[in-house]
Amino acid sequence: MKVDDLSLRRQADFVGQGLEEQIAALPREQESVTKWDDAFLYAKQRNHEWLLDNVGQWTSRYFGHDRTYIFDDTNRLMFAFRDGADAVPPRLGDDDGREVTALAGAIRTTLVDKVAKSGSEVLGQLAKVRTITVGNRPAIISARPILPSSARMQIEAGREFIAVSVKFLDGKAAESIAHYARLEGLHFAPSKGEGERAQVPVSSHDGSTIGYLVWPPILPGFMLLRQIAPAGLGCLALLIAVVFWLGRGLHRTSLTLLDSQAQLTHHRNHLEEMVADRTAEIERQREELDRLLVHERQVNALQRQFVAMASHEFRTPLAIIDAAAQRLCRSTTNVSGNYVHEKAGVIRSAVVRMVDLMESILASGRLETGQITLKRSQGDLKALFVTCCDRQRHLSRTHVFHLDLEPIPDILTFDRSAMEQVFTNLISNAVKYSPNAPDIHVRARADEKTVEVAISDSGIGMDAEDLPKLFQPYYRARSATGIAGTGIGLNVVKQVVELHGGTVEVTSELGKGTTFTILLPIEFLLSDQQVAA
Repeated sequence: MKVDDLSLRRQADFVGQGLEEQIAALPREQESVTKWDDAFLYAKQRNHEWLLDNVGQWTSRYFGHDRTYIFDDTNRLMFAFRDGADAVPPRLGDDDGREVTALAGAIRTTLVDKVAKSGSEVLGQLAKVRTITVGNRPAIISARPILPSSARMQIEAGREFIAVSVKFLDGKAAESIAHYARLEGLHFAPSKGEGERAQVPVSSHDGSTIGYLVWPPILPGFMLLRQIAPAGLGCLALLIAVVFWLGRGLHRTSLTLLDSQAQLTHHRNHLEEMVADRTAEIERQREELDRLLVHERQVNALQRQFVAMASHEFRTPLAIIDAAAQRLCRSTTNVSGNYVHEKAGVIRSAVVRMVDLMESILASGRLETGQITLKRSQGDLKALFVTCCDRQRHLSRTHVFHLDLEPIPDILTFDRSAMEQVFTNLISNAVKYSPNAPDIHVRARADEKTVEVAISDSGIGMDAEDLPKLFQPYYRARSATGIAGTGIGLNVVKQVVELHGGTVEVTSELGKGTTFTILLPIEFLLSDQQVAA
């Protein structure tokens, strides 16, 4: 059935997204122990007990890493935590030794090349991730250099210690993917099942397929058919009995009352018309039921996707706050004011991110239920824009904001809280989706009819196919995979701008950046009437 095929495609999409998230999450999880002054110091001192408590057991218990290795600056293995136990003396496994050693060597070669070409400031973001087979088990393997988190410590290029983590896909990772996709019974299989449609291939870094994620499919069409089949057979039997009874009555009557043949024929034709009309009505109801089932599945899929994304988005800043706080608690070296200020900044940034997420969710709910009323007052739109940029500048010190807002009139009438949420969403998106392009441009233009503000970045951009759907609730562009987000913000931006009588437009090119343009009518901004959603 079409509804079953659609359901299977959506289930496969969620499983694929969950697999991509697990691959992208491993290097992010490693960062909590590899970009750290204490880890850098104690690794150089080869303090085994500290590394066991704060690297091996930490990554195993908190993130579910199955194996953790550390290579020293001479490429010698100095620490190994394998399958929940400390390996003393440190040793690689027979099943993963070749891949782990090769990946550690590749990251060291890349470290030397990057420092020689562009300086050491980008080393903290360097990681290599691969999907491989370890002893007939699928696994994700990631390597990162152990680097200080502050400028107080220096390291010679090519002399870094290398941390390598291994997470098996058929363990807790498979459970996380099943939870993300809301599917029971999801597991890894080394080969493709015969006639099995509910499966997603797992590809290695060289492009070959190492196995499949399979699960019992959810088939709503088949389930519905199985439920209504007994009733359908009963109706058919009843119809056959009625036709048989009418046939016998017609035969008996034709033998005794030939003069009533015309009347019986009339009754028979009338009954056939009733059966035909009823059959047509049943077919119409079936088509309507199919349409409603498809709509319900779409709504349920959007709800599951939103709940999964929102729960993940809330967990991420909480994990950052927890990790930063535990680093402060576990630091044994002399803690400077700059170090405390840096960790406090990390905590504050995560709190702001969580508050913005809650505000977006609440605003989206109020817009959908029509409970928002614009509370407009006179204010300075330019000053509000500068305030939003300053707040974002404190949270992301690597980006530079170039403002050209002079054409905007000094006094306008608008809802300050709603427009602040619009500007904050667009500016934070420009920063988030341009991690390696620091320049953000905000330009304004005004004439007698319109105030126009454009926010541009030179980040990852989007495909043209994603642009028409970008402002739909919960929709995210394909280029945003692996980057935090819920798909709510742009829908809120569009609705708030439209409540102010304006429009919002977007242009983008993959790999070259994105520009959002807000167009607000001067006539509306100069009026003092209240508008209810």
